[in-house]
Amino acid sequence: MKLTQLSLILLLPLIFSACGKSSSELQDQCFEVKILNEICGTAVVQILDPKLFEYGENSYQLDGVSYDHVFTTRFSCADMSEMSATASSLKGLQIKVKATDRHEDDAYCTRCAATIANAPQKFALLKIASDCK
Repeated sequence: MKLTQLSLILLLPLIFSACGKSSSELQDQCFEVKILNEICGTAVVQILDPKLFEYGENSYQLDGVSYDHVFTTRFSCADMSEMSATASSLKGLQIKVKATDRHEDDAYCTRCAATIANAPQKFALLKIASDCK
């Protein structure tokens, strides 16, 4: 009886972790997102690929509009420079990205400390994917 209970206790975390989707599963995939809100390199993005909707949160409120399939991210300084060179405002910009486990920021990169109020809890680092097909 005690062995059965112990086994169940040890297996429960594995069962529950299998239910959630991890951002590390996105690292091999190229997908498109739309930037909904951004400040100082931190952004709320909406997943545009229906096959990946499960990686985002639903019901994010921004300016009276509710958005589904969203998560919070932080872009590298290099990616921010690239995006800023092509658009006057990052809000509404649609880009191809891949998830990453870390950024290769240089020592001369500085960021402000501002954050987005009420940002989604789900978080994944993104990098612009230039090699998407």
